[in-house]
Amino acid sequence: MKHSVVTSIVLFTTLLACAAASAATYHYTDHWDYVRKPALGDAEFDAQLQADAATCDSMVGPARGMPTRAYRSCMLQRGWKFLTVTRVRVPDEPDDPNFSSNAKLAPGHFIDHDTGMDCQNKGGASVCTPPNGTVRYYDPDQGPNCTRSGLVSVCM
Repeated sequence: MKHSVVTSIVLFTTLLACAAASAATYHYTDHWDYVRKPALGDAEFDAQLQADAATCDSMVGPARGMPTRAYRSCMLQRGWKFLTVTRVRVPDEPDDPNFSSNAKLAPGHFIDHDTGMDCQNKGGASVCTPPNGTVRYYDPDQGPNCTRSGLVSVCM
């Protein structure tokens, strides 16, 4: 019995972690309609929506993705009807903005960011060979940005 409970908890935690990781790669936009009379002008609409959203954020917590029932209720009390939520994927930014590669790598291999070479760790040392593709990188010894295709590396 204990094993199944522990397994269930581990699976549930993994599911939550995966959901949190995938949620971080999207921008969510809630769309609201003002239902009170008189209607608001464009400038008033945005300012009032931001003010009411800030109020509801502080009262029931910010809406992340689909607003909760409590959040929708809070907004409705202020004259806003929830319409829909849109989700847009945020492109992943590379860790190193000076680095890009289309090189095909074998399992266990990596591209060295200082030389642009295809490397593999062997007993505490990296063994490197020219990449099978094009690598753009920053060479800290030479200063400029470099492009490597096979054996040839050009730095400008």
